[in-house]
Amino acid sequence: MNKVNIGIIGAGMVADLHMDGIQKHKRINVLWFADPNKKALTTKLKKYSVPNGTADYRDILRDSKVDAVIICSPPFTHFEMAKAAMRAGKHILLEKPMVLNRPQVNGLLKEAQKHRKLVVCECSCRNTRLQPKFRFIKKMIDNGDIGRVYHIHHNQLMRRTFIEYNPAGAWAMQKKLAAGGPFVDWGVYDLSFHLGLLGDKPKLKKISAFTKNGLKIFRNPKQKSDIEEHGAAYMQFDTGLTYYYERGAGVHAEIPNETRIYGTKGSLRFAYCSWNSPEIEHFWVDKNRREKRTIRKVDMSKHPGDDAALYKHFLDCLAGKAKPLMPVSLAAKHLDILFKILGK
Repeated sequence: MNKVNIGIIGAGMVADLHMDGIQKHKRINVLWFADPNKKALTTKLKKYSVPNGTADYRDILRDSKVDAVIICSPPFTHFEMAKAAMRAGKHILLEKPMVLNRPQVNGLLKEAQKHRKLVVCECSCRNTRLQPKFRFIKKMIDNGDIGRVYHIHHNQLMRRTFIEYNPAGAWAMQKKLAAGGPFVDWGVYDLSFHLGLLGDKPKLKKISAFTKNGLKIFRNPKQKSDIEEHGAAYMQFDTGLTYYYERGAGVHAEIPNETRIYGTKGSLRFAYCSWNSPEIEHFWVDKNRREKRTIRKVDMSKHPGDDAALYKHFLDCLAGKAKPLMPVSLAAKHLDILFKILGK
């Protein structure tokens, strides 16, 4: 493909993130925005000079000029939209979480099997597998710099919830619309990064978890939430790997994003997001059996940004130069783990 024509379904805050990535690639031409919210739709059409707008996303699917759709509407809309897009022969970049529950996961997997020539990529590779830290750390692990990885520890706790991040996102406070809270919002990224470092080989055998709701004191007393706000899980995998995982949004604490990976010959400590420190703390033992601590700095200077990297990857997939780093089959495995943490 020389020029890729795209329709964007959803004209909320997340659409701006996508447009930030899209505008860095001259090969992408945005033909449509779709959103039932007239004000949001009008704003996006004017802001980005997009020629066509509609309240009904099916209008985009009927346009033969459209090669691919970006589904960045709220999660409760994803299943039907993704199915319809595949049946219309459109390639898809699908926002996370891809669907709400296991029946929808199974339904989407079955539909994808019928359209194997289509590129269907889920977005949780965005802040994870497409940035330099992931490649740097994976190379260290693959090279045996810390030996065999036997334990992963990850935690991040925030007082802020999704609604402070996106005031228009009240849907994110309801399980039936969002699937869950921080374990779904951020968990797809966490598992994408950590399990990807190990080549996605570990398979979950056993899990013990808790989740807690009712912690957040909203400024607006009418604001209600039934999603988890704090939780933790201890997971055991078939490779012998164990993984302690804690997440919170709306909890009464602020614990920065930190990952610790323990191996038989050393360990690593870092914050994996591209906007966090580029430093990786490496504990190891030299050939003279002396304990060492080295700070390794990842070169982030050539990283175009997570969203721009996502679109380069999507274009490469459309051109047949790459395969999706997060196909729906792999996203489904991560959602299965997260659903188990949430007791689903």
